[in-house]
Amino acid sequence: MTKTVSEDVVRRAMKNIPEEKGLDWLGEEIQASVEPLLSQPWILDVDSTVKTIFGHQQEAEMGYNPRNHGRPSHCYHSYFVANIRLCLGVEVLSGKKTAACHGLPGLWKRLDQLPRTHWPAMLRGDCSYGNEGLMNKAEARGVPYLLKLKKTETVKSLIRRMKSHEARWKDAGNGWEVIEAK
Repeated sequence: MTKTVSEDVVRRAMKNIPEEKGLDWLGEEIQASVEPLLSQPWILDVDSTVKTIFGHQQEAEMGYNPRNHGRPSHCYHSYFVANIRLCLGVEVLSGKKTAACHGLPGLWKRLDQLPRTHWPAMLRGDCSYGNEGLMNKAEARGVPYLLKLKKTETVKSLIRRMKSHEARWKDAGNGWEVIEAK
């Protein structure tokens, strides 16, 4: 390397790039750098995190904020290659867009940009992603998933009913048992 520029020069240069074009360029660069890794079986971890904002930032709104009630926030919907914690992308949305449905368009866009041979072996998410919308879209695309469910009364009732069907439970390994029910 013969010379370098300061952070300020880079920041000023980035301000001249239209946001949409800049995001497309960055997405292509990230994809090109991680695509060789994705030819091996991998698990896609999806998660959302509320980030409290102090001061004024673009699209910061008061929404669901479990730690700092009444403070504006952003919600980060992130997509990681599990175990190596390689980030494939993050959707930064307003604090009012914490529900998983708001991050799903970005998730499907990222997957659709990859060759099918590089898709995850499984999609994994917490209870905010355990909803009918995500499951329907994952099934339509042929992506297996493992999602936590909120323990609503309906789910608790189903679990109680399934406990009586001991013969239908199957060993899933590592001390886990599974059963399928509707």
